[in-house]
Amino acid sequence: MDFTLSEEQKQLRREIIQFSREYLNDENCMDFFSREMWEEISQLGIHGVIVSEEYGGMNESFLTGAIMIEALGYGCKNNGFVFVVNNHIWVGLNLIYLYGSDLLKEKYLRNMVEGKYIGSIAISEADSGSDAFSMETTAQEKDDCYILNGSKMFISNGSIADVFVVFAKVMVDNLAQITGFVVEKAFDGVKCGQDIEKMGLNSCPMCEVTFNNVKVPKENVLGTVGGGKSLITSALEWERCYEFACHVGAMQRVMEECIRYADERRQFGKAIGENQAVSHKIADMRIKIEMSRLMLYKIACLKDKKRNAYVETSIFKVFVSESYIQVCRDALQIYGAYGYTKEYGIERELRDAIACSIYSGTNEILRNTIYDMSKISVL
Repeated sequence: MDFTLSEEQKQLRREIIQFSREYLNDENCMDFFSREMWEEISQLGIHGVIVSEEYGGMNESFLTGAIMIEALGYGCKNNGFVFVVNNHIWVGLNLIYLYGSDLLKEKYLRNMVEGKYIGSIAISEADSGSDAFSMETTAQEKDDCYILNGSKMFISNGSIADVFVVFAKVMVDNLAQITGFVVEKAFDGVKCGQDIEKMGLNSCPMCEVTFNNVKVPKENVLGTVGGGKSLITSALEWERCYEFACHVGAMQRVMEECIRYADERRQFGKAIGENQAVSHKIADMRIKIEMSRLMLYKIACLKDKKRNAYVETSIFKVFVSESYIQVCRDALQIYGAYGYTKEYGIERELRDAIACSIYSGTNEILRNTIYDMSKISVL
């Protein structure tokens, strides 16, 4: 695979970085969702990066999308806001674009591309996290709609979302089959709970979303009735690639900050970067970044070829999440006491990074997946 970037891709990357630095790094917006920043990035057009021009998108390749999301993670220090954007694009808008009927696309896509609607995905429940298929939310067919009942927990973008991709069990031939639905917050019976206080990613709201006898039109079925398991698998594949693409950019940013600090900070008459205990930490950061970027671009190329990349995204997610956490841990160590203070932002980077070993499937569960898939020879 040739990962040489075209001039257009390089220009898009530069534009995303410049835009992010100029409009998305307000220090006063690190702990809450900024509607103003959302409106700014919506005008940029990044929401529709892979969507066809028919629905107002940019019609770019998945590789170009990966490059742009990586650049967003590099240029924007507000990791929670980047998380909002990625949830909206890859497991909200993207699922409707890839698997929705023409009617659903006409109904929602353009407004989501333009940022008028914010998207979210609702899979997890209080008692079904890693074991997602044991969900208890149900949808019962009635006349021209489905009656949705249940609750979803830890829903990112929950309190700000206008459109949810919700998964529930539907009785099909006397069997409970998981089905995807596009549900508007405006539907009667949809209720979002209070924002959940978290360790990090504070500018991405998270809450419980409950559904009490919500009437969902049959036209709002996503994909096919009973086809929800494959949709969830696909959603996780997209999520594990693109929600972690931004972490590659974030690691690059943190490494560069460490290099600057190691050159400026002097102890015992020399820059601390001259000590191997420091320089080797930075070298390890570079190794992690390069390996992560190579795998990101490989996965994006596979998706451009319409290839399955479930095991590759599982490996990528585990590697990037653990690399990202370690990069931030080492950055805090390099900065010492200054890193532990809020002034330099390193402690916030670490708090934001910690959760990535949990969301999109815990690394422990993904190692089970990787082990099972490793039994199948690829040579």
